[in-house]
Amino acid sequence: MSEAKTLAVIAGGVGGAVGAFVGVAVGGSGLSVALTTSVVALLVGVAVIASAVIAGDVEFLADADGE
Repeated sequence: MSEAKTLAVIAGGVGGAVGAFVGVAVGGSGLSVALTTSVVALLVGVAVIASAVIAGDVEFLADADGE
């Protein structure tokens, strides 16, 4: 599995776990819990990917030689 795919799986897992925790903690109707969970999961997932890219752990763009 490539670095990008591995990172996507990790970001999805972390985002989903945090999103589910926040969604349940906030409570309310089933729809509001699902919406809160989805939004938080998306934000956390994007933050995980962004921090890895900024830190230089993952390069998504290949150079002209395809390396």
